[in-house]
Amino acid sequence: MNQPFTPPSYRSAPDVNWSTADLCDSCLDQPAAGLRILPPVFRPYGARSWYFGQVVAVASPVADGALSLAGLLAGPGHGRVLVVDGLGNADHAILGDRMAGMGTQNGWSGVLLNGYVRDTAVLARMPLGVHALGAVPNRAGTLATASAGDHVRIQGIDIRTGDWLYADTDGVIVLSCRHTALATG
Repeated sequence: MNQPFTPPSYRSAPDVNWSTADLCDSCLDQPAAGLRILPPVFRPYGARSWYFGQVVAVASPVADGALSLAGLLAGPGHGRVLVVDGLGNADHAILGDRMAGMGTQNGWSGVLLNGYVRDTAVLARMPLGVHALGAVPNRAGTLATASAGDHVRIQGIDIRTGDWLYADTDGVIVLSCRHTALATG
């Protein structure tokens, strides 16, 4: 890589004045918003604590949740958020500094894991939103290749590819559409 990396910016996005609390308030009387609030079990690990994007859902193809996200994160992110069901398995991490670096370089806005991360000191410096259940230092010996799917069920919440995920220091929510598509009252 001969060119210096420039992190993606939200400056060109017309809708950056939101918080998850305000979105929750505005969606209370709007069933079309499809508001889902994820339980407060996810901890932030990336340098971006505030991020949003259209969801790409990834279910684990194996029973132990040991999957490689490299193939997905190496592709164009277009500001999307990878939502991964690692089955909550604390036996191994499924995201570390190398895969997160790929996501950052390829324009992913964030990664939400129903699983664990490692390399947390490096993740904390990367301009990528990362939420996970916790951190463990090891990875699985064998990793199945992850692929995008239609939906996942994480912590009892159904999340579909095409939904919109919003995360900040108050928590993580999912909407059925981009918040700017909702009627304001």
